[in-house]
Amino acid sequence: MTVVAEAPDLTALEERLALVACGENSRPGKTRACDSCTKKGNTLLRITSTGAVDALTAAICGTGRAPACHECNAKAVRMVRIYHGEAV
Repeated sequence: MTVVAEAPDLTALEERLALVACGENSRPGKTRACDSCTKKGNTLLRITSTGAVDALTAAICGTGRAPACHECNAKAVRMVRIYHGEAV
């Protein structure tokens, strides 16, 4: 008998990534992303799945130009780790 692992809840993962992008660590007690970050959730999830930290950093920072800020780069690294199930 083959056991199939359950697929992760992508909606919950998308919401989690949007919350990180929105600044979860910089605002204690923050439990939801703002509307702008929530709307970016699907895009953030797709970029995060590729592991492209530079592209993810640019999407979070919103400037569209390099170099993105260090805070957004740290958020991108954290998001990739969350995506891969690593302890963060």
